[in-house]
Amino acid sequence: MTKSGPPVVTLPLSTLKEKKRKVFYEHGKDSLDLAVSIGNSQEDKALLKAGRHHQPQAGQPRPDRTHQKSRTKKKLEEVKATIAIQRARLKREKVKMRKERPGPADHQKSSPAQDRAPRKRVSFA
Repeated sequence: MTKSGPPVVTLPLSTLKEKKRKVFYEHGKDSLDLAVSIGNSQEDKALLKAGRHHQPQAGQPRPDRTHQKSRTKKKLEEVKATIAIQRARLKREKVKMRKERPGPADHQKSSPAQDRAPRKRVSFA
């Protein structure tokens, strides 16, 4: 058989942690204070939200905003600019090649009337 040591004494949980008593509010000053604090917090939230969406009136000058574009929009504009430059360059090269290309040889074309036999005229007398 195995020999066991002295018994381990465990304290009950109630003595390890102090229990917090539940507080029940009765109708009266406590509940009124609670309602006022909740109302104030809700009002603060509503004012913040209204301040964000507030439109200035017509008589008041609008505050100047310094709007900065995001990096992606700046990059997109740069890419569009390079594409436009490439298109313009290709168009110039195309025009230059067209001008350098020898034009079609100017044959002496005979008029269509000379190619065919003359029309026979009909007279009604």
